[in-house]
Amino acid sequence: MCWPWHGGEIKNYFTLFSTKGNTLKKLLAAIATAALVTTTLVTGTVAPASAATKLKIAHIPKLGTIGYFQAADKGVQRACKELKATCAYKGPTEITAAAQVKEINAAVQSGYNVIILAANDKDALVPALKAAQKKGVTVVTYDSDVAQAGRSVFINQASSKGIGQALAASANDLAGGSGEIAVLSTTPDATNQNVWIDFMKEEIAAKYPNLKLVATAYGLDKPEESTTETQGLIQKYPNVKVIVAPTSVGIVAAAKYVSGSSSKGKVFVTGLGLPNDMKTYIKDGSNAQASLWDVENFGYVAVQVANSIKNAKASVKVGAKIASGKGDKGLKSRTVTKGAVGNEIILGPATVFTKANVDQFNF
Repeated sequence: MCWPWHGGEIKNYFTLFSTKGNTLKKLLAAIATAALVTTTLVTGTVAPASAATKLKIAHIPKLGTIGYFQAADKGVQRACKELKATCAYKGPTEITAAAQVKEINAAVQSGYNVIILAANDKDALVPALKAAQKKGVTVVTYDSDVAQAGRSVFINQASSKGIGQALAASANDLAGGSGEIAVLSTTPDATNQNVWIDFMKEEIAAKYPNLKLVATAYGLDKPEESTTETQGLIQKYPNVKVIVAPTSVGIVAAAKYVSGSSSKGKVFVTGLGLPNDMKTYIKDGSNAQASLWDVENFGYVAVQVANSIKNAKASVKVGAKIASGKGDKGLKSRTVTKGAVGNEIILGPATVFTKANVDQFNF
């Protein structure tokens, strides 16, 4: 054991009590010193100067009413319960960058010290996020990224290239190796969808030259608009065989429209969707398949990584490992890799939902 004083210090320590002119200030100093000595003697260490920062987390999705983000919020809340953190779902009512900037600024003004964000625009949100970070707010993006200056790290669903390749392969299978396909996306500025579509185009050019991408439509992640755009694609391109919808709202709208129209059995829908939303259409053949990752775990990992950055000062450099919580599906940590925009953490491979397995999932 290492004693926390030297002989001269012991003498000075007791002099405080024997000096005739002792002041209250000296007495209080002696009591404080005695408490420190007692703690050291009992534990062998000095107690840390400060406890972990109490987390107050704002979860800002692209749009508050989308089931995909509500499923992710279940994971956010699970992590918050483990961490005894305060969490709030701050879903915008419009799928725009402006609506998210409003939520970001409001969260900062309300004292939130962590923001978990799925971005509606790669660049437009960065000024507000940089201002938040200057005030000590930790920003972690998931699902859809911003420029690296606006956040600490991005939690990616899976490899963006891998998603694009999977979408191309599915479209090729459903089209029978040739023919016209179309894309139903979210908004023209959606970071993740744009990256996936670009990789899908590259894969088609490299491996499936007999596929022809005739159009990309935007349903704004709203059921009505997505349905209208689906109808428009089929009417404008009567020979289209497959509609690829890399959006959980668009894929449901497209499959529902096809299921109730004369196009059923002629036009197939594929893309990214929640199994509970897609069961009916997968089973009736309107949507031959859909893919998605564990959305609930997505939100959980984002919060746990933010906590590691905030309270453990975890490195976010490429190659670093970050603790991701005991509930991260058996994983203890995640590795930071280099992504399309900057540093990122890959959640894991997607699951393909088919008639054979869709009933096994409940989210």
